[in-house]
Amino acid sequence: MNCDRLLQGKIPGFETGIEIKKSICTICDPMTQCGLNVYVKDGEIVKVEGSKEHPANEGTLCAKGAATRQYVYSQDRLRTPLKRVGPRGSGKFEPISWDEALDTIAGRLNQIKGEVGPESVVFYSGYSKWYRTFLQRLTHVFGSPNYLTESSTCHNATHMAMRLNGTPGTPDFMNSQCLLVWSANPFHSRTCISRQILTAKEKGLKIITVDPRYTPMVAHSDLHLPVKPGTDGALALSMANVIINEGLYDEDFVKKHTFGFEEYREYVQQFAPDRGGKLTGVPADKIRAAAYLYAISKPSSIMPSASPVVHHTNGVQNYRAIFALMALTGNYDIYGGNIADPPSFLYMAGGFKSRYEEFVHPHRWEEMAPRIGQDRFPVWAELVDEGQAMHLPVQIESQKPYPIKAMLSFGLNYRMWPDNAAFLESLQKLDFIANVDIFM
Repeated sequence: MNCDRLLQGKIPGFETGIEIKKSICTICDPMTQCGLNVYVKDGEIVKVEGSKEHPANEGTLCAKGAATRQYVYSQDRLRTPLKRVGPRGSGKFEPISWDEALDTIAGRLNQIKGEVGPESVVFYSGYSKWYRTFLQRLTHVFGSPNYLTESSTCHNATHMAMRLNGTPGTPDFMNSQCLLVWSANPFHSRTCISRQILTAKEKGLKIITVDPRYTPMVAHSDLHLPVKPGTDGALALSMANVIINEGLYDEDFVKKHTFGFEEYREYVQQFAPDRGGKLTGVPADKIRAAAYLYAISKPSSIMPSASPVVHHTNGVQNYRAIFALMALTGNYDIYGGNIADPPSFLYMAGGFKSRYEEFVHPHRWEEMAPRIGQDRFPVWAELVDEGQAMHLPVQIESQKPYPIKAMLSFGLNYRMWPDNAAFLESLQKLDFIANVDIFM
């Protein structure tokens, strides 16, 4: 074949000089780390595909992973450290060397630590996530309790609901008879498992999707419950009402592995399907149908989303009500249900207990000052091993219980804060900010 045509098709081989290098994508989260086949010619990436042999993505890639070459070679990508030379917010920077950048950051943080205290320095992680283990350890070795992440408005609230009910459970949907998808849209957000869902569907998997929108996941579902945003807990309690009153619950599992059932049974009586329909916007007959399908199709599993359900003032309790359905039907920690799988390293379950906590926490909490938001959010402080980032502007402004003077951040997007204009204004009061990112 003509070499020009081979080059045009980006075919690897001796004739074209194109090699395939194995890599992983770290744009997203550590739960996938999708495999990449990176086509390289003369040291430059010419094409990117998913690695078929990688267990997480099996050759698939989302739009971000497929666009790897675009961001690697983007004209807007920063290629050197920059130092601000104008007023904060002016956008005036000049290039500096890596040595000067690292020396400046270390010098200023240590200076502020000596003058005010280590707790006055905040360490923040946005995206991506693979380095978080080491940033959290750095924070605590430095002596600051204030390791913060974007998860303050993301998955941590979902994880809190799981922990308040028990050990987090991963859906074993490939072995389920029924999958209850709650406000998740893996065809857009976790494309690497969408093929697995379709394969399970072809083998007989029944799918219920709870989502206010008509998504690609809904298109492949047997039942769609278009819930009003924020009323997810009422919908779950209404399903529990049907499951309990119709005798569909797993009495043996409930007796052996739960507590508070009688109080729970009494509480859900106020969420009969007719009232549940009025609260949630889901017709009563659909609530009953979903409750029956999930309860009798054992084993069944629940696939939650990372954060939409908890983006409400009642968010944690919404998911607690949803996750209670696992135990009610005996689908917790069984084959084809939601497998109890605590994390071994950086959110990832490895099937074994590790010394991860000891690594990231070289100092005990009582040896350091209170975390940001600890007094205002005591349940968060009990269940999550980081400060509550949304409280950061409040503490900057109040300086209570101590002042915040500096921040080292990675991938910080100020628009994640509820009142982002106020947050941006509060940052003006810090003595020093260093942010790590690949774009301005």
